[in-house]
Amino acid sequence: MRQSAFLILVVAVAGCAPFPEIDAMGAETGPPPQLLPIDDLLAQAGTVSIDPGPALAARAAALKARAALIAAEPPTP
Repeated sequence: MRQSAFLILVVAVAGCAPFPEIDAMGAETGPPPQLLPIDDLLAQAGTVSIDPGPALAARAAALKARAALIAAEPPTP
């Protein structure tokens, strides 16, 4: 109980602290950035990479087949 009361007191005191760096910025920060069409940004990005999904699915199937073979092998004495 005392710890939670202390925590509330610390947060309340910290909330009253002045922040001169923020106050010095003022309300006007300049005009907002200009919005660009997405097509221009995609053209600047370069080529589109291939989808790794089918290759990963094939690799997962191969690993599952290997695991099934290992599980099916009788233990060596």
